[in-house]
Amino acid sequence: MDEEPTSNHGANHLKNRNKKRKSAQKRFLQNAKGFGRKNSFGRGAELEQDEYNYFVEILEALGTIASDNGEERSTMANNVYEQARGKEIKVSSNQLSSRVLENLLGFTDEGTLEHVIEVFGENFRVLCCDRFASHVLQKALLVAMVRCVAGLQVEVEQDDGAVVAHKKQKSDVGRELEYNLKEEFGEGHRKICGKFVKKVAKFLLNNLEEFVWDSFGNYVIRQCVLNLAGILELKTGKGEAVEVKKLTVPEKWTKLINDFSSRLLAWPQFAEFPYNEFTSVLLQNLLTALERSEDKYQLELINEKLMSESLLLEVKEQDDNEEGQEDHSNLPKVFQQDSSIRLLEAMLAVADAEFLKDQLYKKLFQGKIVELSKLRGTNFAVQKLLDNISDKHILEHIFSEFDGGLEEILQLGHTGVVASLAKACARLSCQQGKFIKLLLDGLHCSETGGDKLLTSVLKLMPPEVVAKQESAQIHIHGSIILQSVLDFNKPIKLVSAILDTKSDQLAKIFTDPKGSFVVNAFIRSKFVGEKSREKLIRHMEGCYMDLALSSHGSRVLELLYEAAGPALKESIVKELSERIAQLNSKPWGAIINRKLLVETYRNNPTQWKNAKASSGDKVGRMFDKLIDGGGGKKRK
Repeated sequence: MDEEPTSNHGANHLKNRNKKRKSAQKRFLQNAKGFGRKNSFGRGAELEQDEYNYFVEILEALGTIASDNGEERSTMANNVYEQARGKEIKVSSNQLSSRVLENLLGFTDEGTLEHVIEVFGENFRVLCCDRFASHVLQKALLVAMVRCVAGLQVEVEQDDGAVVAHKKQKSDVGRELEYNLKEEFGEGHRKICGKFVKKVAKFLLNNLEEFVWDSFGNYVIRQCVLNLAGILELKTGKGEAVEVKKLTVPEKWTKLINDFSSRLLAWPQFAEFPYNEFTSVLLQNLLTALERSEDKYQLELINEKLMSESLLLEVKEQDDNEEGQEDHSNLPKVFQQDSSIRLLEAMLAVADAEFLKDQLYKKLFQGKIVELSKLRGTNFAVQKLLDNISDKHILEHIFSEFDGGLEEILQLGHTGVVASLAKACARLSCQQGKFIKLLLDGLHCSETGGDKLLTSVLKLMPPEVVAKQESAQIHIHGSIILQSVLDFNKPIKLVSAILDTKSDQLAKIFTDPKGSFVVNAFIRSKFVGEKSREKLIRHMEGCYMDLALSSHGSRVLELLYEAAGPALKESIVKELSERIAQLNSKPWGAIINRKLLVETYRNNPTQWKNAKASSGDKVGRMFDKLIDGGGGKKRK
């Protein structure tokens, strides 16, 4: 589906993510205290006992400060860096104290940050290759970059390219970014920050051969290249997703990105880069930065050189594969290693339509689509290809290869390929009927309908398997496939399957985190008729309360209400008003009560109608924007 929920689902995700992060922070603090009791004052540079205890106390205090209290964090940050004055390098090189410095650096005042980057500017070589200090250097680079370019930001771009106005950030890293974008720093300070960014970049360029092969130095280079393009990868915690923000940066920084590109292209060992983890990831980040800076010339140079000198190399004879290891021996060298496959995926994401078609597709994928889709290590590259093709003829060729091969791909669990294929059919408006046939044949449900067909698609299992595994969960890719099919020109078979499913079964689907997204697609699709939408709303009568009392279902209920005409709107509210106490027993139900004025209706239906008429039905207008293509972040 194209749209993600904007209310409860997102709030719950953030709540759970914050819980995990706080749990990890608590464990780190407990471990730090344990080290101190054993007279071991942290990994890395050894601190004095009183210094170590001081940072333990600061780390503990950090957990008690409200994350949106920038003023209190700023006061603490300045005090901590004052205590570290004269010892910045040593303190940055200790695991515990580097964590504290990294967390607080973004809240320092002008004078404090200027002193830190001056000290760091004289010690780049030590910082770049230190396991802990390199993280503090990266944060200094990021903070300096944001402060330097803050004045250029009228709007902030999301990671899908959509431009949105500044909004209140919910995560700690988001609030730190917001603080540095909105705080009124002086013009002189911003210039100093810009000079630091350029100084870091030039130092890394001059020492590229040394730092590329160092795990910590390599990471600093990658972050520098991304920052120069205005791309911020903000880690939200260990093992968690990365927040990506895109900022407008000075055009002259593009020259620095070009310098990194030109230097790497000139290296004699460039052809080996895809097959080394360090250089592969560096090239991936460089491609992303070049695309962001719209440097098509440098992108073309890198892509063409990779194709001609590296990716098409034949595979040398190998020893017999170990038991359980996939056999890639008949495929081009690029498909032999994870590092080169990830680089290929990055190339697919940034390549122009002509290069993707004539080089990447024809020379690497054509004739091998099914084989690549069946392999665990390469099926993601097929997904990336499908996600980025813009030529209907390529999709036609791909379908000719998929004939009869979709069932085995589903059985292998490589369902992402099928989901990407469905999205490509919807996006390019072609091969849609053929996709539905291949999908239903692969699931053995061509002759079924109603709930059996619906659950087979949602769970990506044949009906006979679903019957034996009734507790099986809705598959995320099954949900995405169904959402894409609802965006096809003729989705009637799946529309009928939904409408022929009993309302209580639909309620279970619509209250599921993955199943609830189906309603978004059903409601907003240009190819699902008004009568079908109305029929679905009527079909759910008697289940409105079940939806309202669930976090995901309540969002579905809002969508149904938004799509309903006046009479159906009243029908929904009337049903809810008859059990107002139960509605208010859950937080989601209370929100529905407030938004739909359910209690007002129970007390006085006429007053409710007048209130809706006078407000112009704000919720209804939100739905109109949705139908017009207004909103939402795209699912990856």
